[in-house]
Amino acid sequence: MVMILFDSSSMGTPRSVASISLRRRPGSRATRRGTKKRETHERILRSGSQIARREGLRAASVPRVMRGAGLTTGGFYAHFPSKTAMDVEIVRAMLRPLRGLEDIDDTGFVWLQRAVKRYLSVAHRDNVDGCAYPAVLSEIASGPGKVRRAFAEALERRVAAFEPHAPATAGATPRERALATMALTIGGLLLARAARGNPISEEMLSACRTWALPEALRDNSGPQRSSH
Repeated sequence: MVMILFDSSSMGTPRSVASISLRRRPGSRATRRGTKKRETHERILRSGSQIARREGLRAASVPRVMRGAGLTTGGFYAHFPSKTAMDVEIVRAMLRPLRGLEDIDDTGFVWLQRAVKRYLSVAHRDNVDGCAYPAVLSEIASGPGKVRRAFAEALERRVAAFEPHAPATAGATPRERALATMALTIGGLLLARAARGNPISEEMLSACRTWALPEALRDNSGPQRSSH
């Protein structure tokens, strides 16, 4: 902003340019601080999610998470009021509705079939960075109510994502079919991982695929032979 001074004896004729004042845009420094804090917050969540996905929520201790984010433990409470609050956000970040299935561009039963087969595969069983549900289920079941609510909300979103693709089944609504699919896929993967290295692990994956996709079993059965 340019300020002009006037000489009172010259009837308002400009006398000289007194100063030039440059104003900073209001809030620019606060905006930068806010952006940096959000970026740091995301780093902490990424670190915590990676640990929890592989080893469970208890393994994601405050010192370990902060160390994984390249930060000191003292900075934790600028982002979370407690370990429980961090766990709630980790659960929400990890359990995205269709993580690992976003690229399936089919619909209906074909989408469901591809999703179930990919999820209940040996490759996914052996992927330590795969689905986090099996890694955190037992801890969440006995954990604080806030963490259980965050988990229930994530599970509800996953069921809602599967439901439009669940074909009509005699005696079951699409939502019930989606719920049963969650139980078979997540439970089956958990048991298969626990038994990894033993034949029953692959059997578990195969059996859960079969019961999650009974239409595929009927389609592959071929014409029935006559008993006569």
